Amino acid sequence: MNEVLGETVSDRFWMIVERAHGQASELKRILWEMSEAEVARFHEEFVRTASVLRGDPFAALMGDEVSEDGLMDIAYWVVAQGRAFYENILRHPEEIPRGVDDNDPAIMYHVTSVVFRERFGKKLDFF
Repeated sequence: MNEVLGETVSDRFWMIVERAHGQASELKRILWEMSEAEVARFHEEFVRTASVLRGDPFAALMGDEVSEDGLMDIAYWVVAQGRAFYENILRHPEEIPRGVDDNDPAIMYHVTSVVFRERFGKKLDFF
């Protein structure tokens, strides 16, 4: 476990992110083999880790040029790039991208919800 600005993030979380190689389809394959509790835990860590990038100083750097939804996409994209990239952005907030392509396969926040619904017949209740 390590801590990111007050959020505890497991090494297992980062291992899964790295194994997905920034591909939503690969993340889905990985999560499909996990238990319901493991998928829920991964989702919770993904959302909490990304939430760190949605506050200051990141939001202030973006200013009005990036919408709340845009900032969310950027945060999720940064997490999907892996631990080293994420930690670099934490150390150098000015390097956070100012936008991401909506069709980028690394925008993976929806994957856990899809797996949860398709595999377990349930809806995730935390975001």
